Amino acid sequence: MMRAFAPALLWLAAVVFLSTTGGVSMPKFQLLSTDKIAHAAAYALLSWLTLWGFIRWRRRAELYHGIATVVVASLIGAGLEYVQFRYFPDRAFEYDDMLANAVGALLGWWVFAHFIPPARLAAWLKALE
Repeated sequence: MMRAFAPALLWLAAVVFLSTTGGVSMPKFQLLSTDKIAHAAAYALLSWLTLWGFIRWRRRAELYHGIATVVVASLIGAGLEYVQFRYFPDRAFEYDDMLANAVGALLGWWVFAHFIPPARLAAWLKALE
């Protein structure tokens, strides 16, 4: 099971590292800034890799896997915002970062569900055997 989720766990470690290292002060609310797009992209990849882990582990990703993935990724994003606020004085707690994280996680699920044809998924699973 752990092997199926290894890419998602490695990416999660990268997200945690990047979220807790020093950063530059940025304006409080710019929804379409490069920072917000980076947040959304990071969490989209996290959810996509997690759903891919479910495919590798269970040979399917059900609706509840997608919902759980988005909820857990969003909670991780919110938790990291709190950690930044509490333990890293050069980082800020930003609600718009949390929103970008949640939107990214949702987008990753949507891309996974809508842009991976069943035939390609079957080929990937066969190659893993």
